[in-house]
Amino acid sequence: MSEASDRKTQLRCLNCFERHHPDYGTTELKCGGCGMEWRLSWTSRTNVKIRGPVWSKVKAEGV
Repeated sequence: MSEASDRKTQLRCLNCFERHHPDYGTTELKCGGCGMEWRLSWTSRTNVKIRGPVWSKVKAEGV
């Protein structure tokens, strides 16, 4: 896989900018750097986007 196409499947945490490479179909991701949890959506097998925080977990933990 080329670097450009590999970058499409990588995410950066919107809170601490740590890079993540989620498995295809994952709908939630917890950042190992800051502990923030994000909702994900996949537009194709190689293109993932952060849709927003998981608010129920953010409010419960008080992050």
